[in-house]
Amino acid sequence: MLQHPVLRSEFTMYASVSQTEWHCAPHAHECFELLYVLEGRCQIKAPTGDYIAQANDLIVFRPYQWHEETQLTRTYAVVCLRFPREFLAEYRIPLPEPTLLPTVVTLPRGDAFRAILDRIVAEYAQRDSYSEAMIAAYMLQFAVLLRRCLKQNDSDTIATLPLQATDLRRVLDQHVSSTASIRDLAQQVHMSESHFSHQVKALLGVAPKTYVREQRIARARELLHSTALSIEEIAALLGYDAPTSFFRAFKRVTGITPGAFRHRHATRA
Repeated sequence: MLQHPVLRSEFTMYASVSQTEWHCAPHAHECFELLYVLEGRCQIKAPTGDYIAQANDLIVFRPYQWHEETQLTRTYAVVCLRFPREFLAEYRIPLPEPTLLPTVVTLPRGDAFRAILDRIVAEYAQRDSYSEAMIAAYMLQFAVLLRRCLKQNDSDTIATLPLQATDLRRVLDQHVSSTASIRDLAQQVHMSESHFSHQVKALLGVAPKTYVREQRIARARELLHSTALSIEEIAALLGYDAPTSFFRAFKRVTGITPGAFRHRHATRA
């Protein structure tokens, strides 16, 4: 069975911005890792599935849960919180269990969650003997607010967007390599094409075609890096009607050709 490296537990909180091509190979942490996306998009692979995380998404990696991350946009900014499970137990922080809180969840737009995260990062940056307790107090607020959002009724709050967003992601992800039209996908969830496109844009932040294109390119990166398939074979596997279409799409997103990408990663290896 494939063994992924497990990084040691740590207690750290920070905000970061990446503006270079970035890929983190499969790994796990002994501790919790929470990422709140401020800007950009990143592909997440985990035992629970494949995701495209973007602004307003909360990513939750639990202890010993392997995951792989690939930056999809030129800029990717997040708030990162890492803390041991003992921290939650000691301060009785009610972080929702996996059945309520999936790996990637879209939080309601607004300042409520961001304000708490900003306070946590600021407290950690100037930490003293009282900081752990202060951070725990902020984390308690964050966890309670998160639970309230996840439990709200579908009809009276946008906090139910995470479930809807997950459903739409699933439909789109299942057809990344197919030639199904947007109309075909809309029919699967009993929506008109225009309503489906509107919902995807509202919940995922991008148009359906853009989402599928980015997922295809993320899959292409993986195949170029980890297989010996020819570029033409990869293009066909991902549903492109011609290799030239794949070339143009790949370069538009990454800034380089598929051949140059494979050569660069082969050189690094």
